[in-house]
Amino acid sequence: MVNNPFDITKAVDYTDAEIYKYWVDLGNENQGFEGLIKPDTLMPMIIVGSKGSGKTHVMKYFSYELQKIRCMAQSASMQEELAREKFIGIYIRCSGFNSDKFSGKGVSSELWSILHSYFWELWVGERLVNVLIDLLNSGSLEGVNETEIVHDILGMFLKPKAGIGTFKELNSYLLDLQRDVDYQVQNFMFMGQECPQIEVLLNTAKLTYDIPALLKRKISFFKNKYILYLIDELENFSADQQQLIQTLIREKPVACTFRVGTRPYGIRTFKTLRGVEENHDGSEFEGVILDEFLRNYKYYPEYVTKILENRLRNSGISLPRDFRLKDLFAEQSNAEILEMVAAKKDKQSRSYMNKLKVDLRKLPLSEEDITSILENIAYPNNILVERTSVMLMYSAIKENKDSPTELLEVSREISRSAYAYSGSKCKDTLHATKLDKFKQDLIDNLAREGRVDIPYNGLEKLIDLSCGTPRTILCLLKAAFNNQYFNTGKVPFEEGRKLSVKSQRIGIESTHDWFFEENRIPSVAHARATDAVMRIGDYLRSVRFSDLPPQCSINIFTLNASELSPKARDVFELLLSYSYIVQTDERRQINSDNKTHVYRLNTIFSPKYELALSKRGAINLSVADAELFFNIEKKDEYEKFVTNKLRGYNFPFGGKKEQSQLLFDLF
Repeated sequence: MVNNPFDITKAVDYTDAEIYKYWVDLGNENQGFEGLIKPDTLMPMIIVGSKGSGKTHVMKYFSYELQKIRCMAQSASMQEELAREKFIGIYIRCSGFNSDKFSGKGVSSELWSILHSYFWELWVGERLVNVLIDLLNSGSLEGVNETEIVHDILGMFLKPKAGIGTFKELNSYLLDLQRDVDYQVQNFMFMGQECPQIEVLLNTAKLTYDIPALLKRKISFFKNKYILYLIDELENFSADQQQLIQTLIREKPVACTFRVGTRPYGIRTFKTLRGVEENHDGSEFEGVILDEFLRNYKYYPEYVTKILENRLRNSGISLPRDFRLKDLFAEQSNAEILEMVAAKKDKQSRSYMNKLKVDLRKLPLSEEDITSILENIAYPNNILVERTSVMLMYSAIKENKDSPTELLEVSREISRSAYAYSGSKCKDTLHATKLDKFKQDLIDNLAREGRVDIPYNGLEKLIDLSCGTPRTILCLLKAAFNNQYFNTGKVPFEEGRKLSVKSQRIGIESTHDWFFEENRIPSVAHARATDAVMRIGDYLRSVRFSDLPPQCSINIFTLNASELSPKARDVFELLLSYSYIVQTDERRQINSDNKTHVYRLNTIFSPKYELALSKRGAINLSVADAELFFNIEKKDEYEKFVTNKLRGYNFPFGGKKEQSQLLFDLF
């Protein structure tokens, strides 16, 4: 059985050694992730990252366990190598805290808050002491009076315990206290108690703050260092429990600082304990949105390519010497798609001509004129040119609704343009102008009409589909690899064997389903929120493949979410926080200094809704229009809106004219 190099997609499933083995840094332009996370600065940071953005991988990389592995990899002594770093990273995963146990059961929230804060101190203290034990064993704490340090730490307790003199004994004591809390919290009801009977021996933040200060004061190894708490998966804490973390951020001393990782929907409060104060981005902490950074990162394709190459090189698969990853992915060109469509029978490959014929017969034209128009439009030797002629003809029909007799002469002009463009690619033709903007739309339209899959294959397109979250492409390739191997018995990438177009397509379909499952919205009240995704996708596809789309490559939309009704705004913000929708950038409105936010569906949905990958045409949604997409209850009104809008883009071009502006990005 061959190991799939993309089998593991979550950092939490890696050992510390594997975290290091599969680590890929950003380019030097931003000093790598170190320049983004800034572990050597005291300003606290909240790192927001969607599922699969790499947040956990990055945070664990700066933990003590990885610092130690890096020292070993560089054949340097712990003392020498760690002396160059300003911090010791303490990684804490909130999901391991089992915080649900500190809630409910008829106990007041105030008491649970006290017990939660106490357990946090025991938990953090134990992790700090574990690091001290390891540093002592490695010889990094030479000359340290262990008994004195232990005595000072025990002095932080409200009731110090005697008889403990070593770090190991202190570690055991902290674990015993944790077990006592666990036992009481889990069993107090069965013992007939109204609440857990726990003796709280520490004030809030006592060990979290005072142990780093003690180390800095009394141990030379820590003189120029601070403790960097890497608190991951904050979304596993309730709003009340998160107040503790916000308090720690706000009141931190100079001996420690924090990097807090969370999902976009995971921050439930910025208030401190008892809600007295509130933290603000840029004041008490610095905020980083990791996947947004990666989406806009100039070298994101190179970064993802390195991740994939690293997986392959460590997989044991026999790869060609000096291979280019791009060459290991089968990719269909536009020319190949056109050939596949042209090879089909006219009924499929040129179905647009039959539709035009049916539509022309609905106009006050003679059969002779219709025949002449179709003969002028016909260009069977080049279906792309012919399909462009059909679009031009529909434009003429819309412009000459009141005088259809002009259409025969227009068709002659289109014919002359077709021959001039086809013969010499003359730029001064109707076809050149139209193809300059709509070429990809027309090719995709031909594929769709000819029942050929629109191509989303090749490494570059797969990276585009990942939408700033590396796990997306890893999941895609995991499914594609398995499909090809199990169906052919041959290992993809082995000796240069390409990942087939079919396997890539199956990987895309599997990843689309995975995304919905992985990002399932738990709220019963918002169970149907993803219906809005379907509405947007269906609408953008319908407009893109209409007879006369208002813009080319339509796949983005603009709206002012702040003006939506509470119901619609809740759905919109929920989809944004779960990355079903992503904000791309801001655009300046035409003839105005005002900027508007631009959004798109997560690009993993592009194949399902047959949308272009490049950001170009935008649909501007008014508040009233956007309300119909995001207010799930307005199903009938939404369907009427779509029907009316599409009348303006499809023959015979009735309905209200949509106000839209052209937005183009050249990527």
